[in-house]
Amino acid sequence: MRHTLLLLGVLTGLAGALNAQTTLQVATKNIRKTVAWKPGLEVWINCEKAEVEVLPSSGNTIQISAELSARHPSADSAAIDLKAWQFVVSTVGKKIYVRAYVGLKSGAQAPHSSLKAVLKLSVPGNCPVDISNKFGKAHLEKLDGAVGLHGEFCSFELVQLGGKIDLESRFGNVEGRHLSGPVNMQVKRADIALSGLRNSCRLKSEYGQVTLETTDQTGDVSVVSTKSDITLRAAGPLRHSYNLRNTYGVVSIDQDLPFQYSNPDKNTRQALFKSTNSHKLIQVEAQFGRILLR
Repeated sequence: MRHTLLLLGVLTGLAGALNAQTTLQVATKNIRKTVAWKPGLEVWINCEKAEVEVLPSSGNTIQISAELSARHPSADSAAIDLKAWQFVVSTVGKKIYVRAYVGLKSGAQAPHSSLKAVLKLSVPGNCPVDISNKFGKAHLEKLDGAVGLHGEFCSFELVQLGGKIDLESRFGNVEGRHLSGPVNMQVKRADIALSGLRNSCRLKSEYGQVTLETTDQTGDVSVVSTKSDITLRAAGPLRHSYNLRNTYGVVSIDQDLPFQYSNPDKNTRQALFKSTNSHKLIQVEAQFGRILLR
């Protein structure tokens, strides 16, 4: 029996090695478009299996490049599956739509290749942007317009954004740095890490890790969580009052501040601190998780 198991292990290892050595053939299609822009127009990006990057431009045009690809051990299969990619840019009313999706004719066979889209957009800095993406990621940087983000199995990286941010994400982590506008995020089964906030922030988290670094410039903060661990890092702890409340969980405070502790009921722990230097408030309402203030 032992020899049989060893033989099976060897065969499994050989199969894995052969699969790892399989060379994928790549078929690609590159598209570039330029769209005129004027104040009042918004960009709406709707895609799947995509890596999206949005950066600021200096003119009154929107530059769009798309690389659509299909990967398969067979070059013929990759070339056939590449045709399933659909890419559309259109202007309807005050919205400029950019769409990259897999579209099949009736009765057509689903692609067997690994499909991927890489979208890069340069937009005027104050142009509002809305992105919906599945099974990919998005990077936005140095934009001043309002941003709306909707993702499923899509990670988001947000850097130096000046406008309002509304985000909904399922199974996709969120990282934000130096965000000047108000932030409103709802995330499920994913992690959030935010730092350098300069405005108000509202977070709702289910089943994830939340790390929030506040500064003297951070506005009011509200966090509502279920089965999430919340870590607050305060650069200027006296700039905010705190109301930390956890039901069926733990409240842990490393800051040397005169918190008042109470148990509103047998399952709830609450910690309060009133700042005499500011009216700004950090409020956390948690269930089945941990609140840690450092």
